[in-house]
Amino acid sequence: MSTPVRTVMTSMPHTIGHDMTIETAKEMMREYSCHHLPVLDGGKLVGVISDRDLRLLDSIKGSQNTPIEDIMTDEPVLVSGNTDVFQVAMLMHEKKIGSVIVQGEADLPWGIFTATDALKIITKNKS
Repeated sequence: MSTPVRTVMTSMPHTIGHDMTIETAKEMMREYSCHHLPVLDGGKLVGVISDRDLRLLDSIKGSQNTPIEDIMTDEPVLVSGNTDVFQVAMLMHEKKIGSVIVQGEADLPWGIFTATDALKIITKNKS
């Protein structure tokens, strides 16, 4: 049985502006208990930032004021909302990434699908 990723994604996820700082991203991830933030510029998706990206900068003094756009992944992986969740998980594994952006279709919202979401589905299906 196929499960479209749009049915298990996080719709309308929390986002951050490209000109916000690393410190702001860390605060948002703590506040919202998330590990990935889509990055927007004027409402347009321009990248994604992960907690792993932020941890890489922790050892650099003064990095908390670095703009997100300086370290974000500026070509996030996009998938259709109709793509089967297991195909998305395989793609994430192959590319060694922790999230994909799910494209909105017609009037449906866009979203994000993470490795944590994939694990939830796998463990739910095994129960």
